[in-house]
Amino acid sequence: MWKRLILKTTVAAALIAIAIVLTLAALNVRAQSQNQPPPAQDMAAYAATLPKVIKYPHDLDSSFIRMPLPPGEEAYGRLQGDHIEDYVKQIVAFSLKDRDEGNLLWGRTAGTKNDVLVEDWVATKFKDCGLQDVHKQSFDLPPQWFPTSWSLTATGSGQRLTFKTLRASGTPLPAGGLDLEPVWVGLGTEADFAGRDVKGKLVVIWSQPTPGVINNSAQWMGSSKRAEDKGAAAVLINLAIPGNYQIQVAPGPRSATGLPTFTMGTEDTNTLRSLMEKGPVKVHAEYTMEMRPGLKDSNVWGTLPGMTDEDIIVFAHHDAVFTGALDNASGMSVMVALAEYFSKIPKEQRRRTIKFVTTAGHHNGSFGTLWMHNNRDTFLAKTALIINVEHVSVVQTYYWGSTLRESDNIDARRWWVYGSNKLASLALRDWKMFGVTIYDTMESNASGDGIWTEVDAPTVQLIESPAFYHTDMPERVPAAGLEAVARSYAKLIDDVNKVDRKDLLEVQTASTP
Repeated sequence: MWKRLILKTTVAAALIAIAIVLTLAALNVRAQSQNQPPPAQDMAAYAATLPKVIKYPHDLDSSFIRMPLPPGEEAYGRLQGDHIEDYVKQIVAFSLKDRDEGNLLWGRTAGTKNDVLVEDWVATKFKDCGLQDVHKQSFDLPPQWFPTSWSLTATGSGQRLTFKTLRASGTPLPAGGLDLEPVWVGLGTEADFAGRDVKGKLVVIWSQPTPGVINNSAQWMGSSKRAEDKGAAAVLINLAIPGNYQIQVAPGPRSATGLPTFTMGTEDTNTLRSLMEKGPVKVHAEYTMEMRPGLKDSNVWGTLPGMTDEDIIVFAHHDAVFTGALDNASGMSVMVALAEYFSKIPKEQRRRTIKFVTTAGHHNGSFGTLWMHNNRDTFLAKTALIINVEHVSVVQTYYWGSTLRESDNIDARRWWVYGSNKLASLALRDWKMFGVTIYDTMESNASGDGIWTEVDAPTVQLIESPAFYHTDMPERVPAAGLEAVARSYAKLIDDVNKVDRKDLLEVQTASTP
């Protein structure tokens, strides 16, 4: 009897335990299901019940932060960003004219008629503000690269694709072009090439912008050279900036290799890749070019005499790829604004002569500043300061998923100072005073048009080359950034004029306390 009672009790307990476990499991499943996202159709239905979200308008141009003028520095308020920005638009108009005339290499290309018109525009501005000895200094250019045609057609899976953002550089293709098989190699590392036969084919490289043309993964990973070493017939590079923009990786015949080099925007490249994923694809590629001899380009000089024979030189190059709003209408406009500003100051208050110049052929070898370097022992013998005004104001952007988003701040600039600690402290103080954002540390050398004269005299430079540098993206050149740089450079010139040249020249070594 007791055994039966124990058995019944044990069975009942076991049944109760099983029921509890099953109940808890059911509750857990229910809880999990409640925490899982509903099916897509349910989400859509739920979203339809929500109130409509208002998208508030945001005027980006009027939102950029402008530093208030510090007490005692009110004079620099005459340098107004909106006025300088209008000059940017006037300079960009010459590039748009060049594009509308049908030039493949459109912009303000050295030695072409629309670049000459920009030179004339600068000369007129110099004369309007009373600069003296306004003249052109011409240079003979070596034979210059000009593309005459390019095309790329992809066929496969019953489709035929052409690409509106296609561009080419480097070695041309044979007459009539080539029929090639495209091979996708991703970033183009050695691992990406593993197991892929690329000999005689078109190698397609997806290059990560870091941040853009001046620095990208295909460049620092050696992807194009690797393709050449493995026997590729040509390369196609997508600099993976969100959107679909024309990209000029290397203005002129230069490329990372001797291969014909094509570039396309991201959307065009994704379309080609999707076609390759469906099955075999054939590409017909054509690219022709010519080298044009006998071209000239010019520095345009204007001089504002001072009370001594020492001088300060302010330069900004005038040639450009595409619209060149940032590169370098921004610098030219600030330079012209500085000429206007100092022309209104009596000569008796200008210790040193200021020479303003828009320089020739930067994208072809920087002939204008190379001349200064080659004549440094005489031409720069009494130069107290050189300022290179280049790429000085551009909107700060962020990669966000498949988009490139703009902010209401100005991108930081790379910077360079050559000279004494006194000069460096003045430059850093004046940039900070007017809200000029800069990188955390100074560059190891000057760049852009400042490479030739970087150590020929005391030198200061700001420059930035963001994601859309050398693309046809409509660059944003905020008035606030133009204004800040112009005011800081005007203040720096005034500050430097209070310092003897020898005290600007004494370069301090890294070991100096």
